[in-house]
Amino acid sequence: MSVHLRVVRKPRPPDGPAGAQVTSPDILRGLHARNPAAERRLLDTYAGLVERMLFRILGDVRSLEDLVQDVFARVFSRIDDVREPEALKPFITSVTVFVAREALRKRRRHRWLAFFASDELPEVAASADPEARQGVRAFYRALETLDADDRLAFTLRIVEGQELTEVAAACKVSLATVKRRIQRAELAFVERCKKDEALSSWLAEGDRWT
Repeated sequence: MSVHLRVVRKPRPPDGPAGAQVTSPDILRGLHARNPAAERRLLDTYAGLVERMLFRILGDVRSLEDLVQDVFARVFSRIDDVREPEALKPFITSVTVFVAREALRKRRRHRWLAFFASDELPEVAASADPEARQGVRAFYRALETLDADDRLAFTLRIVEGQELTEVAAACKVSLATVKRRIQRAELAFVERCKKDEALSSWLAEGDRWT
């Protein structure tokens, strides 16, 4: 069986509407003052980023809305921790990673594995044929076998395409630690893929893990 499957990253859209200065001092002051207009502006600007990150890390859409709400509830409750406008986006990213980590660990505790309907597949490029869908499911089952912290680092770096420094900041660990986590995750992921017919052929088609 040969399945053409590859992880893709869409071009990153702007984090907000054109011209929006969401991280301006005025907006941050509004957030500190619990101004509803400032909070709505933050949601409008960063909800898409949070949703995309959770979707790519977890590979599940069924609890996505609740998790996004959880992220912003935590952001708003701790917004006073953000003192500089440029720290807002990294702060939101780190909260998103924290919520995703909690979801992964809860999933592992309950020994839960995700099996997706065709209209609920994670953002992986694949043709519509059954073999490709099987490959997509296999890809996320492989991710399910990774340690939660390793999976977070792996997904942020390999799937989301963040820089190593961004991944380290989001995970609140050193650059050396995040490199070790990614390397460990890659080794485990590749070994898991080699044992799966669909994923082993996918690996053979690329040049990253051959």
